[in-house]
Amino acid sequence: MVTIIPRPAATGTADMIRRPRQKRSQQRFEAILDSAARLLETLEPEQVSIYTLAEEAGISPPSIYHFFPDAGQVFVALAERYYRAFVDLHDAAPPPGLMTWQQHMALRFSMGRAHYNAEPAARRLLLGSGLSATIRARDLENDRIIAERSAHELCTLFDITMSADLVERFTELLVINDAVWTLSVHRHGVITDDYEEQARRAREAYARTFLPEYLPRRIPAAPAT
Repeated sequence: MVTIIPRPAATGTADMIRRPRQKRSQQRFEAILDSAARLLETLEPEQVSIYTLAEEAGISPPSIYHFFPDAGQVFVALAERYYRAFVDLHDAAPPPGLMTWQQHMALRFSMGRAHYNAEPAARRLLLGSGLSATIRARDLENDRIIAERSAHELCTLFDITMSADLVERFTELLVINDAVWTLSVHRHGVITDDYEEQARRAREAYARTFLPEYLPRRIPAAPAT
């Protein structure tokens, strides 16, 4: 399980969130994020203020200011929660019976699509048109984390060698996929079947620039006796 989200230096800003250590403070911190997620089901991020969050959470504005200097940083922390969830999806073992990299890729992205479509706040924060520069930078860092896991899993299942170049290609593939999903969210509010099909075609077409059409499956090691 991933518990740390790296802070990319490219953003040029320090982390302004006061992250709690005690259990009671952690519960309040998470309650604020829960309130932000509920508000983003119907509102755009720019429509939400500290006072809106306080009313939704049923706590005082100073209690929110204790952790966050502004609402934008609440959304950064909420985005981090979604990043962890997406990474955890890739940490789950794939089901048996996947015989091709195309099947493997389709499964992993179908899991991501289902998570997005179930979480309106995740769609607004990570695929919305109002994406902040800080969240976008951290989203790209998260793509790198997922790309590393995807490349490692591919090399575990299929006869291909792990490399930094493979991770870079998977990172680019994720960015291409997110562009198609973003267009679907912009036009329809969710990732539709039609746009997922276009995303699949784009993913596989790009993957074929660095993967052969057929990769042999690795033979699992026999259990020790």
